[in-house]
Amino acid sequence: MLYVNGRFLLQDLTGVTRFAYEMCMALHRAGKHFVLLCPDGRLNDSYDVSELSIEQFGTGKSHFWEQVCLPVRFKTKKGRNLLLNFTGIGPVLVRNKIVTIHDISFMVDRRWFSFSYYLLYRILTPLSASTSRIIITVSEFSKSEINRRLGVSADKIRVIHNAVSGVFAQGGGPGIPGNRYILAVSSIDPRKNFRNLLLAFSEMKNKDLDLYLIGGQNAIFSADANELRRTIDSERIKWLGRVSDEELRRYYEHALYFIYPSLYEGFGLPPLEAMSCGTPVIASSIPPLKEVCGDAALYVNPADVGDMAAKMDMLAENADLRALLKDRGLARQHSFSWDKSAAQLTEILAEV
Repeated sequence: MLYVNGRFLLQDLTGVTRFAYEMCMALHRAGKHFVLLCPDGRLNDSYDVSELSIEQFGTGKSHFWEQVCLPVRFKTKKGRNLLLNFTGIGPVLVRNKIVTIHDISFMVDRRWFSFSYYLLYRILTPLSASTSRIIITVSEFSKSEINRRLGVSADKIRVIHNAVSGVFAQGGGPGIPGNRYILAVSSIDPRKNFRNLLLAFSEMKNKDLDLYLIGGQNAIFSADANELRRTIDSERIKWLGRVSDEELRRYYEHALYFIYPSLYEGFGLPPLEAMSCGTPVIASSIPPLKEVCGDAALYVNPADVGDMAAKMDMLAENADLRALLKDRGLARQHSFSWDKSAAQLTEILAEV
């Protein structure tokens, strides 16, 4: 019997939890039967799981539930069972499992995270990897990182790409009132490099554009970013927080272009979402984003504020380049689909 770690159903919808949700829905569409195991409590309204089998037990949505309550319940299940974990780590005490490791950014620069987060993932990720039958990751770059930094055999690691939710392909949303704007979307934390983005925005020659930032904030970053914003030009910088997928699609559709200046990624889903909405993309020249975006993005050095500002001005003034990137992006996003990813996972499950 196939079970899925459903702890994510009580969490906000982010890049990692979106992977979990979309993979579950794609497996369901493919006719694969499974049961989601998740904590007691109200499920996040972002997830429509009315057609899925769910078993709730245990209190809290913390790592304690995942590392203690979940393995205890899983071991009561009769027969030969497998536990799928889509969101980074899995219960160490469960041996017959598959774990998805999206990235190992916590091993790259500890300053990007709180000490408690760093310590937890530094301990649990290697343990989860060593006790898993197979490890799934979301890019060839992440596969190489897991192999190199965690010492996991490449034969044990399988790549299944992210894809774009169907809501972003619908189109036709009403416009966004106000000035033309540049859009940036992600969890707003240090490795997403929003500090350099704000500095680059302040150095642009074009002063007629606004900058819209969408995503949840990180305490490590927020104080510094808010102080920086006050010293730049707060009237042209709009902090929108989290928005629904329908609202996010509107912001993508009507942006002059989208920028993703991240320092480190496992995959980088927002650029692909922007492409599916017909929005030109500027992205960091880092390996995973080049793997995802191909020739459909204008690349910048994320550590070079001057380069970023120059490219932002270039794309703002060059309508032909924006049209070219739009066409390439629309073509590029068709290379990724959740149904294709679910089919790859089904093949992996057949091996276990």
